[in-house]
Amino acid sequence: DIEDLAGDLGLCLRCPKHKGKFGGGLYVSFTTGKCATKSPCSRSGKVAKWTVPVYETKEEGGVVFIRQAEEHGPVRNVGLPTAVTTEHGAHLAAQVVVIRPVSPDSSIFVLRLLNDQDRAAFMREPSAMWHIWLAVGGVSREYTPISSSLDSAKTGTIELVIKVYAQGLMSVQLANLTAGDVVAVSEPRVTLRVPDLETASPPAGLSFNLLAGGTGIAPCLQMLRKAMGARATVRMLYSIRTQKDALLESELKGLAAAWPNCSFSYALILTRASESPAGAEREPKRSRRAGAVCGRRIDAAIVREHLAAPAVSDEGARPGAVMTIITGPSGFNACCEDLVGRTLAPAESGEVVVLDA
Repeated sequence: DIEDLAGDLGLCLRCPKHKGKFGGGLYVSFTTGKCATKSPCSRSGKVAKWTVPVYETKEEGGVVFIRQAEEHGPVRNVGLPTAVTTEHGAHLAAQVVVIRPVSPDSSIFVLRLLNDQDRAAFMREPSAMWHIWLAVGGVSREYTPISSSLDSAKTGTIELVIKVYAQGLMSVQLANLTAGDVVAVSEPRVTLRVPDLETASPPAGLSFNLLAGGTGIAPCLQMLRKAMGARATVRMLYSIRTQKDALLESELKGLAAAWPNCSFSYALILTRASESPAGAEREPKRSRRAGAVCGRRIDAAIVREHLAAPAVSDEGARPGAVMTIITGPSGFNACCEDLVGRTLAPAESGEVVVLDA
């Protein structure tokens, strides 16, 4: 089969022998000889390093001439693939400004819209939690900006925190990006509507429980900014492996310090950190509204301790609507949803929403 993967690969041949393997198929580019898998799988990282020789042919006077094609350099305009722009609306050109590592496997990608008129798309957030599509080299994924839409409208910059997976199809594309490359992004899209936070006059007594795993902290940051403006009560658990894997902690500290009536608290759950003095990590001093639990995953005891407190608004009104939002990898989400359902009473958890990150 011949398919157009666009971007860096272009027209590709899918090997029929491997139709049922390599994530649905092994693709070989006619233009560059590069290889790729149909979908992410255990072989994707290895396959991305494979190339096959590419030959040019020409017929003259009944004679066919063959020569090996010159090596193609990397295609630096890696955005705007036709298939992706049609499906996900990633039609806004953006240039990579800087890629800044922030943990062993995650980086902040700072993009700048190339056309000033495209900034208007970010003048208004479509919902309390929102995302964009990023298209690179024929691959597209949803990401939650950590920059506000107002910042993007004013400056044209978009900041994304992205975890790189060893076998990820998009990760292969991201690994090849450098400052100056051009990619494509979509306009803001709805992730989750929270009507009480999207009104000019939010009701008093709002309360939220947030459980974040890994890069799931990005949508939670959006939620926190909205909730602080509404003077809501928020309790959050943020699960990561070690202190080095913590993302956006300075932002969390800043929010906790500025939150009205001190009604935001959070705890870092360090699943691979030891509580013993010999194995304990050296951690920065935390405020009274930030804690850490070492060497454990989120369990019923942690949920009861950190999320079960009754919500009281700063105006002293009766507690209002409660919502619990879980955002992280699918396994983390399933575990936390089960824990919340078994541990918290309906009045403590309210509506439970699960978002894959």
